[in-house]
Amino acid sequence: MRHFHALAVVTLFISITACKTEAVRAEVPAYLVDPTPVSRAELRQAVNNSLGGRAVLIADDALTKSSMLVIEPKHLTGRDLGRPEHFRLVLNGSKCVLVHLGSDARSELTSSNCAAE
Repeated sequence: MRHFHALAVVTLFISITACKTEAVRAEVPAYLVDPTPVSRAELRQAVNNSLGGRAVLIADDALTKSSMLVIEPKHLTGRDLGRPEHFRLVLNGSKCVLVHLGSDARSELTSSNCAAE
């Protein structure tokens, strides 16, 4: 009976790992297509939320030419006060998903249109 339980646990672990691996494999780098004011606001909110509510400025053409977005820290005193924050836009099936590379936090951008890079 012990061997049965151990086998069941191993089988469950392999199944879960395979599903997660397949989900990650389905993600491809993406860029925004024809962003609107609503989709830009959604992007800004997703970035702000990923950074703990810290408000940041994002260019209107952010993520329209590549899948990477880098947020530089503010340099109020001329000194580097922190590291840049990196984000990647991915297409998961038909969903646009913004991934904060520092924390792996994910935000689905429901108002945005994306295309694979």
